[in-house]
Amino acid sequence: MSDAQFRQSETDKTYDLARKHMKGFHTALDIGCDVFQFAAKLEQDFNHVHCFDFRDKSNQMTKFIKNKNKITFHHTGLGEKEETKFTKPGVGRIKSDTMHGSCTLRVPVVPLDSLGLDENIDFIKMDVEGYEPLVIKGATKTIEHNNPVILCEINRGDMSAKKLLEGMGYRCVDIYYKLGQPNDYLFIR
Repeated sequence: MSDAQFRQSETDKTYDLARKHMKGFHTALDIGCDVFQFAAKLEQDFNHVHCFDFRDKSNQMTKFIKNKNKITFHHTGLGEKEETKFTKPGVGRIKSDTMHGSCTLRVPVVPLDSLGLDENIDFIKMDVEGYEPLVIKGATKTIEHNNPVILCEINRGDMSAKKLLEGMGYRCVDIYYKLGQPNDYLFIR
């Protein structure tokens, strides 16, 4: 199996795990959308999908997305508060609070709650390489208002995102194992 086939297979399996818990299909959020592969799965079921990535990957949207009118791409990072962070060019993870060494790429960060997306959000997928707890802290009003199903990557041993969601009344109902390790946790309220 090629790397592209493996990646598509993992995306399909992860989406299938989440899909069986979804009740509504109005709006989905793909936080950490990368190349829109997961968003393409969401596009098939949801009326609209908001995609977030601090890297401008909009030119790759057409590789997977069939109807661009169903997608809104937000070229920003999400976090707890409005601020600027830094990372290395070409890296998909926020690395630093300050510019230093090879961390020269500025990353604008805003809280999800500041974007006013209270529009029947039924599902949120978060894959932001360890930044999930900060995204959740900046999205508490949106989450409280919408009660979405949440698929959250937790693969670095830091269970803070899980604890935050459980503190909001969510419970983990399923886990997707990637290469034998727990990777994506599915939460419902």
